[in-house]
Amino acid sequence: MRRLKIGQKLLATLLALTLFSLLTFYLLIIGSTEKILRENATRQVRQLAAKSTQELQSLAENSSRTLLAATAAPDLGRFLRALESRDPRRMEPALSRLELTFLDFQKLDKSLQAIRFVDSEGNVLVKVREGEILPRKPASQGSALGAVHSLRGREFFTGALALPKGSVAVSNMERGRVEEEEKWCPALVRFSTPVFFDEGRLAGLVIINVWAETAGSTINRLLSAEEGSAFLVERNPASPERHGIYLFHQNEACQFGNQTGTEIKVFQDFPPSVTSSWMKEQEGVAIDPRSGDILAHRFYSPFGSDTRGWVLVVKASRSFFLSPLATIREQITLWGVVVVALAVGAALFFARSLTKPIRAVVEGTERIGRDLSRRIDLDSRDELGSLASGINELAATLEKNLDERQKVEEKIRHADKLASIGEMAAGLAHELNTPLSNINALATLARKEVERGECDRRTIARDLADISSQTARCSGIVSGLLSFARRQEPCITCLDTVRVVQDALALVGIKAKQKGVSLRFFETEPVLARGDEQQLLQVFINLLVNAIDAVDPGKGIVAVETARGDGSVRIRFIDNGAGIAAEQMGKIFDPFYTTKEVGAGTGLGLSVSYGILAALGGEIGVQPAPNGGSIFTVTIPEGSGQ
Repeated sequence: MRRLKIGQKLLATLLALTLFSLLTFYLLIIGSTEKILRENATRQVRQLAAKSTQELQSLAENSSRTLLAATAAPDLGRFLRALESRDPRRMEPALSRLELTFLDFQKLDKSLQAIRFVDSEGNVLVKVREGEILPRKPASQGSALGAVHSLRGREFFTGALALPKGSVAVSNMERGRVEEEEKWCPALVRFSTPVFFDEGRLAGLVIINVWAETAGSTINRLLSAEEGSAFLVERNPASPERHGIYLFHQNEACQFGNQTGTEIKVFQDFPPSVTSSWMKEQEGVAIDPRSGDILAHRFYSPFGSDTRGWVLVVKASRSFFLSPLATIREQITLWGVVVVALAVGAALFFARSLTKPIRAVVEGTERIGRDLSRRIDLDSRDELGSLASGINELAATLEKNLDERQKVEEKIRHADKLASIGEMAAGLAHELNTPLSNINALATLARKEVERGECDRRTIARDLADISSQTARCSGIVSGLLSFARRQEPCITCLDTVRVVQDALALVGIKAKQKGVSLRFFETEPVLARGDEQQLLQVFINLLVNAIDAVDPGKGIVAVETARGDGSVRIRFIDNGAGIAAEQMGKIFDPFYTTKEVGAGTGLGLSVSYGILAALGGEIGVQPAPNGGSIFTVTIPEGSGQ
């Protein structure tokens, strides 16, 4: 990396001192102001949460008092006595007076959505809803008087039946639904209390539905959208479908997701580090780690439970309560720009008079770095002039030494090339030995048949075809070596690897038979791959010859397996020889590296194979066999049948 110039260093020093002072001042002012604003916002959201929770509590307490007042109505007592007598002549007029009494209650208290009397069997005998007395259905519904509908089996009904006299049960806050209609009513809460006959036997329940819109409107108008938001969440771990649902929110689409099917819960909108305290603690304040918003919560349970109730959360938007910081930042930034401009001007004034000769030396040195024939042009008798002269002399010396070094390196490369050609010639003889031996054997047999006068045209033609094939094989081997040495592009075709393996086994069969080595091929259906057939055949022959040489005569086994998978074809060559030492594993694919005795190999076979497979987009690897020996795995791209 290029070093800073003196002028840049001077400029950087002045700027650093200026910026450090400005930054310190900025942090002190901004930090103190932000702390004050945050404390004020925290105090306000705490107060809002506490006040709104008190309103929720007042709503529940007032509703409980209204319910108990309804149960003390004289007309209810007269109806219970008539109901206990089972005299229809007394029950009908008593029931009618009770309906009018409940209607008066509903008209006097606009927070009541409905009021009803339910007998112990769940039959709704009286129901007044939104200023209207609902008619009863015929007596066949399960009651001698008939019933509006039945609550038998409803959770809030069965739970309230077990309460002692004077107790009030509170249901979940939820949206109501008109019987036999699909539309949702606004949110409401049911308050239930049992009533008894004079003899102490349970007569039924008085239930009121209380609009929750007062709580909802209070929560939704606590804060504007700019200031933040407020919402009411249910804490109810015993009921997973309700735990964490929004009861009220400024976005009405979030409310009562368990009923409307949106399934939106608070856990989707806030991280666990925040919501865990809402679902466990009575009250508290947290900071949203993602946005920095202040989140104050307070828990209230109309059910008298620490685990089931309503959590009111007030969120103060960080962008709003910290908005006064914007003005302060603008003022500090304005003065900071002025101070920095003065510092830059002073630095440039001093740098211009000090750094000009130094810049000439630096630029001249850079030119010499790119071209040693260049020199620094500086007419000065001071220390910088002496430095420039020294650099020029050093450049002249380096230029002379570099020319001499290039000549020596050229000679070394030439000698190394001659040595490589010799090694390649020896490797070529080793690679051609097998096919040439096959050619010689076929020619000898043909000659003997001619001498004996046993010329069979078909036999001679077959032998000549084999000789032609082996000659082509020799040509392919030479082409493969040249391809490895010169990095020629192979001829890629779609081929059957099973057939290529069979050809390779046929070519090394004589060598294996002479050594007493058993060749095994676990044949499968044709496995298509993409590659150059001659080069792959050379690779397979190299691996088979190495495996035959590695096993003990008379006891050796060399096996070949083919498999397909993941867009590639794998061919494994397995022998039961002595294996390869761990320290040799990383070297066996290096050119001219061999583990054979002197004169038995050049070390080119595996390196040539490695180069061929790399050009084909494949690879070769080696690993120890489980029972001794080695496993060479060739992987090449899979081909298609088209």
